[in-house]
Amino acid sequence: MAVVESGVCGVAGGEALADVLVENGRLRVELAELGTEHARLLARETAAAAELEALRAELATLRRMLFGRSSERASGGPPACAGAGDSGDGRDGAAGEGAGGSTGRPRGPGARSGRRSYDHLARDEVDGDFEGGGYTCPSCGASFTPWGEHVVEQLDWVVSVRLRVTRRRRYRRGCRCGGPVTVTAPGPSKAIGKGLFTHRFLALLVVERYVAGRSQNSLVTGLSRQGAEISPATLTGACAQVGDLLAPLAEKIVGRSRGAWHLHADETTWRVFTPTGGDGSARWWLWVFLGPDSVCFVMDPTRSAAVLADHVGIDAETGQLTGDGAGGPRRLVISSDFYAVYASAGAKADGIVNLFCWVHVRRYFLRAGDANPAQLGIWARQWRERIAALYAAHAELAAAWQAAITAPSPPAERRLATAYTGWDRAIDAIDTARREHMASPGLPEPARRALATMDREWTGLVAHRNHPMIGLDNNPAERIIRKPVITRRNTGGSRTDDAARRAATIFTVTATADLHGLNPLTYLADYLDACGRAGARAPTGTDLDRFLPWAANPDDLARWRKPPG
Repeated sequence: MAVVESGVCGVAGGEALADVLVENGRLRVELAELGTEHARLLARETAAAAELEALRAELATLRRMLFGRSSERASGGPPACAGAGDSGDGRDGAAGEGAGGSTGRPRGPGARSGRRSYDHLARDEVDGDFEGGGYTCPSCGASFTPWGEHVVEQLDWVVSVRLRVTRRRRYRRGCRCGGPVTVTAPGPSKAIGKGLFTHRFLALLVVERYVAGRSQNSLVTGLSRQGAEISPATLTGACAQVGDLLAPLAEKIVGRSRGAWHLHADETTWRVFTPTGGDGSARWWLWVFLGPDSVCFVMDPTRSAAVLADHVGIDAETGQLTGDGAGGPRRLVISSDFYAVYASAGAKADGIVNLFCWVHVRRYFLRAGDANPAQLGIWARQWRERIAALYAAHAELAAAWQAAITAPSPPAERRLATAYTGWDRAIDAIDTARREHMASPGLPEPARRALATMDREWTGLVAHRNHPMIGLDNNPAERIIRKPVITRRNTGGSRTDDAARRAATIFTVTATADLHGLNPLTYLADYLDACGRAGARAPTGTDLDRFLPWAANPDDLARWRKPPG
């Protein structure tokens, strides 16, 4: 009986052990599943935290764009050589320290020593007297005797559209000699053969449309307020004809830009509503290449490297710069942002040197501080101070280099050597800090991205040492492209391919004139006069070269800098 009971207990114990083992296996599987789920949730939480941090950074950037001051105007920023924002696409802009900040200059009404002089403007004299002339004593009626005058000057802004009528005298022959029986005096020259508008009207139309950035509807409405009902199609046709006349001049400017040793480059979007072969509006790209004395705009459907290669002369097969015309090698310095097209061209071509924009890299640190003020506020401010110190060192280096070039002397050479030492000290401080911070564990992601960007573009950032005559940023190109951006925002873009390319042609001419300090109204009116004298065609040869600002004579330049007569 005991044996039987023992066997029964053994069987029961074995079954219980088997159940325990099964349960243990099930729990292990469940534990593994829970571990997998936990790992998945942790990864999801990490991704969500990273996404939240990225969204906070983007929100901080958008808030700065919409409501904040320009980062270049903030205290402790780069000196006055740092300027405008980039392409007008919502990024930071503007130049230098604000007047009245740390400089101590007064601002607002009364800040100047007196009013500006406007004696150069046309004067409209008006006699101011009492009704009926003179003044009598209200008590006895005795007349007051004249005793000097009180002069009041006011600026009057007169906008008027007038009909200019030229009466061409006709004469009939009074003799029996051969030849025509009647002759008519020459009429006004017309850049547009049978056009309705004077050259001054056409110049003002182009300036308002493409320099001031007014929309077609705004121009039509403004003219109608002055009593001139002109259809939009008429104005569009006039702009197109003026653009065609400016094309040869723009080609000369493009050739000058292609031969420059240094270019600031930038690009922005441009909408074309009915492109050829398209099913709807398309996004084109407006490129700008700013040289020492020329501004060239290029309108293209793409943002590819082919645009840069075509303009600066990069061989499509070898990726190298073409010769300098005499068969020798070329060298080209390109100041730009971090767009890969510029960096790729510099990496492939032996003669291209990339200078990257310090204002762009500075924005990454400012945005990192905005994204996480609690952890990165002080960190971002310290980086801003390091970059400001680099700007100060570069300003001294540029001044010392200029002095050594213009008036070589031992003191100038010593000053230049000291300036290079100051630059090296400032760049070494930045280099040391970026390496230490990149090695720091637990660095927030916005800071890591800013440092990674600096590390990736470091070669182009430090290359400024060998070119002290060039600024540390690409703000000159961004300032130049801002006017076309304003035009784009007001008009939306261009209707056709030809209209878009024509806009780039007009931008090229007007921006180059502005670069040389010329008044576009006077300059364009003179050019259209020359087109009229050439028989409603663009001038050629020396008559065309006369309008190139770098080749013009001083008398023409002096006249073109003044307002229209």
